[in-house]
Amino acid sequence: MTTINSILIEVGKKPAVYKLSAYIDKQIEEISALLGGNFTSSRLFEVGEGLSLHIFINDMAIPLQLPPNRRFPAPDQHEIIFGNALFLVLDDEKGDVEGPLDIPDTICNFFIEKLTENFKPCRGDEKPDPESEIFVENRGTEEERHFKWEEVERPEKDLKFIGKGYVRIVDDGVCDTFEIKGRYFKQIDLPQQDKPLQ
Repeated sequence: MTTINSILIEVGKKPAVYKLSAYIDKQIEEISALLGGNFTSSRLFEVGEGLSLHIFINDMAIPLQLPPNRRFPAPDQHEIIFGNALFLVLDDEKGDVEGPLDIPDTICNFFIEKLTENFKPCRGDEKPDPESEIFVENRGTEEERHFKWEEVERPEKDLKFIGKGYVRIVDDGVCDTFEIKGRYFKQIDLPQQDKPLQ
């Protein structure tokens, strides 16, 4: 098997089966291309036999101002998916190592029906909740840090970068500025009393 079934919801389009490479290294590249950069995932629900459906989205969707796509179902309908979303089935215990599993065609059709029913399309003018712009590192530890990403001008000096993918870190000794497709973003620390949602 050279491909596996996944489900892709592109902005403004209906959910559809997407044939993703069966090879984990190629999957990472493909997912990055589909979502427009680095990504994060969340477990949505268990589908049985130790398997769960996960949603993958661009982890910088809000700072990049990606367009609104879909709303989560109630009671989380205030939460909006910005940019494309990819749905994959992972083994709850081995998914991080083995990668996603193939979703049989009949199950894909069932998931597509349920995603269409429950993840309502956005109008297109929705804006992110200000609290969704707050990120947290090292949650629950003494090093816990809250920050926002702010778009900044390109640093004037000659730049060195760490990384070669969609997101590169500006190697200036501090490493708190990222370059994403020619745009620059810097982490801005926030007071701890802010309540993050991510």
